[in-house]
Amino acid sequence: MIKLIFSGDFAPLINPNEILESHFSDLESLLQGCDLHITNLECPLTLSDKSIVKSGPSIKAHPQNIELLKQANVSIACLANNHIFDFNEKGIIDTIETCKTNRIDSIGIVSRFDGDPHWLIKEIKGKRIGFLNYCEHEFSVREPGQLGANGYDPIKAFYDIKELRLLVDHLIVIYHGGNEYYPLPSPHLKKTFHYLADLGADAVIGHHTHVFSGYEIYNGKPLVYSLGNFFFPYPNEPVEWHSAIICKLSIDDTISLQITPIDQCRNHYFTKFTQNEIMKNTQDEVERLSKIIRDDNVLNNHWRHIVINKGENYAKLFLYSTKIERLLYKNTKTRIWMNTLMKKGRKAMVLNNLLRCQSLYNLLTDNLKIKK
Repeated sequence: MIKLIFSGDFAPLINPNEILESHFSDLESLLQGCDLHITNLECPLTLSDKSIVKSGPSIKAHPQNIELLKQANVSIACLANNHIFDFNEKGIIDTIETCKTNRIDSIGIVSRFDGDPHWLIKEIKGKRIGFLNYCEHEFSVREPGQLGANGYDPIKAFYDIKELRLLVDHLIVIYHGGNEYYPLPSPHLKKTFHYLADLGADAVIGHHTHVFSGYEIYNGKPLVYSLGNFFFPYPNEPVEWHSAIICKLSIDDTISLQITPIDQCRNHYFTKFTQNEIMKNTQDEVERLSKIIRDDNVLNNHWRHIVINKGENYAKLFLYSTKIERLLYKNTKTRIWMNTLMKKGRKAMVLNNLLRCQSLYNLLTDNLKIKK
């Protein structure tokens, strides 16, 4: 039987001088007892100080911190995520070379300088296992032919899986996407996971949201929507940041799934098994989320609630782009008035049309890429 361990976001953001020998010692039996440990390396390992221009933070870790991945018995580092290009091509190159020097495979990067493909095939106990890694399109996904993260595209995924499926006995897709801090997939993400399974993936494993989610068994195929963080010390994050799950896939004639709750970087830099009542609470929460995911109507209702309450914040970035408009929006009375105008006005209709019409969306985004 083949045993694969999948963990979520791994960002070794500590000073190399603070590395101990025991950051993952509590998990030793699990991590040492598997054939492969696959994780998401959420930041480049580089000394480069040239960060890209982007919204949100740029993060990196010292190349010496590869010792933390080795300590966690990581076999494959997934690099298709929204931070891997934070320090330009230099950051990606340094990361791949550091992983390779330390005998850790890396996937999820296109147009690689070393000529390797963005996927990986590993032979384990006489079986060939294929791994594909995608991320949603943010600043790490670049133009075709440029070194960058492997952005998800349904047409590209069709041909990737069609080609790789012929070369392997089992195929697993690792997907970096979803809405941060939201513990459920959107209905759109659920359709994407189903689509990947229908194309030929034997399992689909997700991360990116920094909180754990639920799972479903779809036509006999495990779909895990988010693992949360595996090792990610970062200040001022909500309590949910520290609770996560590890996914274990056991592959024989069929694939079975086991979920293990963990606790990460809550008190200093350790990842441990969740204990006692907290473990039961996490297990119960995973099952509650999984039940919601399996019911399309309930999942849609939860998503509608999020869209109503949080979607407005994103819309106003486009609709109220000037400083004066943003100041007016902070006032309760003027905000109600502005929202009323937005719902009825031409701006909202234009935005809706730009985002739902693929041709217009492409026209808009391609125009924004051009530096005048």
